[in-house]
Amino acid sequence: MQTLISVLTYLFPVISAFTCCLLMIFTYKDSVRREERYLKRVLCFLYLSAAFGWLCVIIYAWSPSFFVYLNALCYFSFIVFSVIFYHVVFCLTRIDRSERFPMLHYLLPVLIPAVLLVWSFFIPFDVQVAIVAEDSPLEDSYFCFARFFTSKLPVSFLFCLCYTLLGLFRLSRYQKRLNDEKPFVLRWLGVVLFLFLVSLCMPLLAPLFAESYWLDFIPVLILLAQYTILSYHIIAGNYSLYLMEDVSSEFVTGVSRKSSILDRGKFEKYIQEEKPYLNPDLKITDLAKCLHTNRTYLSTFINRTYGMNFNCYINTCRLQELSGLLRNPLNVGSNISDLVIGVGFGCYHSYRRAKKRCGDRK
Repeated sequence: MQTLISVLTYLFPVISAFTCCLLMIFTYKDSVRREERYLKRVLCFLYLSAAFGWLCVIIYAWSPSFFVYLNALCYFSFIVFSVIFYHVVFCLTRIDRSERFPMLHYLLPVLIPAVLLVWSFFIPFDVQVAIVAEDSPLEDSYFCFARFFTSKLPVSFLFCLCYTLLGLFRLSRYQKRLNDEKPFVLRWLGVVLFLFLVSLCMPLLAPLFAESYWLDFIPVLILLAQYTILSYHIIAGNYSLYLMEDVSSEFVTGVSRKSSILDRGKFEKYIQEEKPYLNPDLKITDLAKCLHTNRTYLSTFINRTYGMNFNCYINTCRLQELSGLLRNPLNVGSNISDLVIGVGFGCYHSYRRAKKRCGDRK
């Protein structure tokens, strides 16, 4: 019963990580800039490493003999996860264009499992199974290998602690360097890093978990929260890659790809010429893609520039368009409902609601 509950418990992170990986893949084509695509590729590796690591935990509980074949890969996935996550934090907090992620960070996560793999070729398979199953005493000649074989948890703990602290340091430095020039949009990343620190404290509560199998869900729920928060905000574009634009890009639809910072004149020119508000299904993410920025920065820009949120701004544009149509002599006698739908309102009720809320801001 205990093994079954453990397998079911550890299956949730596998499904969650794999689902988040699929979301990164499905939304990959929606990325406007190459930096966004790069970030999603890194996240795919992050979730795959997490899914494989937790799958190995299930195999460890279910079949120790089969786990022996996967031990080196499991070791790799346990420690590389922290490095990949720091890689994600590095991309999100990058300010200097010349700054590149040092790939040497991946050296130890590759080297340590490689040493274990090579060493295991010289150790009898039965001994390795006994180490996993912990059902027989170990000979002195295999003591060092046994310690190395079972060291993945303390080593992964050290990796997670070091890279979480590095991530918090980068996030703090990022916030200080921005000052008040740009909106700070990475508070959610601070929450994810804090959850990593909380998860590191979970082993200290092991005596409590021993009282009930179901308390094992607590650290699992923390992991699910981390995966969900991270994938949601990346897909939603709640970050600003300020200095990661391609400097060779040309102006597209009146907005420069050279910088994600919006200019009021060019923004209003785009709105007047392209009239995206005529689309009744327009979302802030759609407009952000056309302007080669992200939804958080666009929302902040509209709030600070026009003193209203995105929905109210778009509805104000529709009301102004409708006002122009009603003043046109060619539309005398036209059905008001048809005109309302023509300017982007989904229905007459939406028009009445928008007029009540945003009409006084025209």
